[in-house]
Amino acid sequence: MKRVNSTYYAYYATSKRVPDKKYPVQVIKGLAGRIDESGFHPLSKAFVETEHVIVRECGFTNFLLKFEEEYISRRKGTVKERKNLYRSMIVYLSNNSYLNEDPGTRVYSAGEMIEKFQIGIPNQITAISKICEYDLKDLEPLKYVCSVTMGNRMFESELTDAQKKLLERMGITENDIRKR
Repeated sequence: MKRVNSTYYAYYATSKRVPDKKYPVQVIKGLAGRIDESGFHPLSKAFVETEHVIVRECGFTNFLLKFEEEYISRRKGTVKERKNLYRSMIVYLSNNSYLNEDPGTRVYSAGEMIEKFQIGIPNQITAISKICEYDLKDLEPLKYVCSVTMGNRMFESELTDAQKKLLERMGITENDIRKR
């Protein structure tokens, strides 16, 4: 048994005689479970499909989506087109955004944005920076806040200290940038 904080971990163990030693040597064969104030909890195995792993960025995307309404209010055209244009710009800035697979979003290519809306992408990037009041390069660490899907299980990446400090400076919480 081994104690970590307030939890005890129970291991399968045996002993083995070693020729040059006076006492047998303990051999750990694996974790049996954990023991806490509720009692013993045997180790349960979770099977995760690893052949099909999907990693999608959500931190940068969700932060910029907070400014979607303001962006839409500044452009002409139908609300749906303006929304899709803004989301296309987010995907342009973060290729691994979960918006790529959002069924309600039509992601325009860079060529379509220029042809259909007669907009310059650098101008749109500047517009987004002004709306969110941050240089987009300063938001780069948010591009590494991801959700990972394996089969029917979803995991979230752990924030680094730099990401936590950035969120604190920005006055937002981790929940504000997680995929919903």
